[in-house]
Formats: sequence, C-alpha cells, structure tokens
Amino acid sequence: MSKDAEKLVEEFSEDLALILETFIEETQDAKVVIARIETEMGRLKEDITSLNKTIRDGNGQPPLITRIAVVEEKIAEIKGKIEAMENETAEEKKLRWEFVLAAVPGVLALLTGL
Repeated sequence: MSKDAEKLVEEFSEDLALILETFIEETQDAKVVIARIETEMGRLKEDITSLNKTIRDGNGQPPLITRIAVVEEKIAEIKGKIEAMENETAEEKKLRWEFVLAAVPGVLALLTGL
C-alpha cells in the first residue's frame, strides 16, 4: 500500500474512532435522561394512584366524588328553599295589600260616621 493510502486509512480510522466515541457519549447521556424520565414517571404514577384513591375510592373518608354529589344535592335543596321563601314573601305582600285595601273602606266609613 502506498503512503497516501495508508495515511487516508489512518485518518479514516481516527475519524471513525472519534465519531464512535461521540456516539457512545451521546448514547450514555441519552440513557441518563431516559433514567430520569423513568424515575419521574414512577413518581407521577404514585401521585396519580394516590389521587385516584382519594377521588374515587376514598381514603378513610367518603370519596370526593360522593362528597361533591352530596354538596350539589344540598345546594339544590337550599336553592329550592330560597325560591320557596321568595314566593311566600310575595304571597304575604299580596295578602297584606288585600287586607289594607279591604280595611280602608271600613275605616273611612267609621271615620265619616263619627
């Protein structure tokens, strides 16, 4: 082999070695990143499991879904009672005016008769 060919082969070998070393370093960096991601995914899975237990299954108390349903039911009851009170108040006002209107002629007749 000629000196030029040997030199080209040697340069190619050095370049290839450099490329392979860089590839190995980048692959190792990627492995570290993947390991961190897997660790974080494990933590997130634990958090989600805990939240599911609290929300869906309960953690010693009724689950949040049930508690929210109870709160919604109580709100509907209170809303109905408020509406009923508003209606009663309107009816009471109406009765009071009817009484006043019925009493006014009698009071006027009493006053004119004196």
